[in-house]
Amino acid sequence: MARYDGGRVISTYDPKRCSVGAAAYLGRIRLACEGITISEVVLEDHAQDLTAVFRAASELFLDVEFTSGPRITEPVVRISGEDTTQASYCIPDGWDLTDALQRLPDAHAAARPEVARALRHIEKEKKASSEEVRRLLDHVTLAILKAGEPYGVFEDLEHMLLQAGKEERASLSSPAGTI
Repeated sequence: MARYDGGRVISTYDPKRCSVGAAAYLGRIRLACEGITISEVVLEDHAQDLTAVFRAASELFLDVEFTSGPRITEPVVRISGEDTTQASYCIPDGWDLTDALQRLPDAHAAARPEVARALRHIEKEKKASSEEVRRLLDHVTLAILKAGEPYGVFEDLEHMLLQAGKEERASLSSPAGTI
């Protein structure tokens, strides 16, 4: 069940009917069908370590999946098929969640090395940039995470900047009052 509160969507689920991971995943899919991108999952009334894992994973556009069985023996990011946007942070049942949270950046970098490299470069640039540029770089970061790869985002950004430059030059060279 979802309720809209300004820029937030608050979902409620019945833990007897599905897990918190399944509820977050289904909520993300449902809202994506409405054109809403979830960039942060915040759990209320859950253990602090569980809440921290979900929040950190969601900021990297990862679902959280608790697994059992011999295939996954430590926390790992698993990408579903060829679609790099469909990825989960898989944590073995019973794993210490504080440890899983600490392992998340390395697991993400191992699964999406190009994305991790681009995000590190963006973070460096943000430190030496104005507030306006930092906000722009935050949008670029979200676009990269949403796309699951940086190169297409960089190509689109380059194309938009070139178009904006052409339009600006055209408007400066045309006589005033003409279209």
